[in-house]
Amino acid sequence: MYDSAGRNVEIKDRASGAYPPAFERQNHDLTPLPRLESYRGFLFGSLRAGVPTLREHLAAAAGVIDALVDQSPQGLEVLRGGSSYTFRGNWKVHAENGLDGYHVSTVHANFIGMVMRRQTERGGKALTSIADDRILEQASGAYDLGSGHVLAWSNVSQPGVRPLARERERLTAQFGTGKTTWMIDRMRNLLLFPNLFLMDQTSTQIRVFRPLAPDLTHVQIYCLAPRGEAPEARRLRVRQFEDFFNATGMATPDDLTEFEASQAGFAAAASTGPQDYARGHVRARPGADGPAAELGVAPVQSSPNFQDETHLPAIFRQWQHLLATPRTA
Repeated sequence: MYDSAGRNVEIKDRASGAYPPAFERQNHDLTPLPRLESYRGFLFGSLRAGVPTLREHLAAAAGVIDALVDQSPQGLEVLRGGSSYTFRGNWKVHAENGLDGYHVSTVHANFIGMVMRRQTERGGKALTSIADDRILEQASGAYDLGSGHVLAWSNVSQPGVRPLARERERLTAQFGTGKTTWMIDRMRNLLLFPNLFLMDQTSTQIRVFRPLAPDLTHVQIYCLAPRGEAPEARRLRVRQFEDFFNATGMATPDDLTEFEASQAGFAAAASTGPQDYARGHVRARPGADGPAAELGVAPVQSSPNFQDETHLPAIFRQWQHLLATPRTA
């Protein structure tokens, strides 16, 4: 038995275990992580001591985390419950998908159609989702934030539907118009390399995905929410989460089908390999664009449309860099 600090506090039936003297001299505590740091309440651990500090690792992604945590003076909380599932595909397929705006209007057409039908049946009243058929008409973009971290974002056509919308006046007074616009008017998917998503879009969530095999990935998701939000806002947030996410949601199963179909295609012996990431190549620019400057982040590269692909190679550049780096303690 172990306490919350990982110390061994009891060994079952120790007295009758006939252990040798050497056993009694051994340390039976859990092995501590060589590095454990936190940023804005999020804990990050490393199995190696010789890594950059957490702040160095997060690079420009720290400013995006701030826009999530600052939604409440009390910070965030993880809501009770969670959902886990696996898919038959490589973990990097999932990393790409969460940053890809190109698939949304096709793969999630059923979800968008359901939302639109729901609003029609309600006479256009009691809006409950930011998803609608105008998503591709909105301003959007994507950023290579350094260290393999990537952000994809899009304006929402109906920001008043979001649970945080009722806090606009307070947030504007505290943080100004630019950051408040990012908090309420823009949905955001942030990949913290290699396998953590912080999402603030249809709802808010932490998503951790890890490889079990080259073609099998485990996903764990939790709903996030600002502490102290009004009961009606919390209820809306949870309902939006259930609509879109989970293995029982209206969108996640479509993504999983896409992942597994892609993985099957990778096995095609006659294939010449995947297409390159050419979409949006001629309009990507180094450094920050206007929206990034509003948030106060300094990306390595900015893409002016979240349907572009030029931000995705950042994942693979970091992956390749780490694989090629000699391992140290």
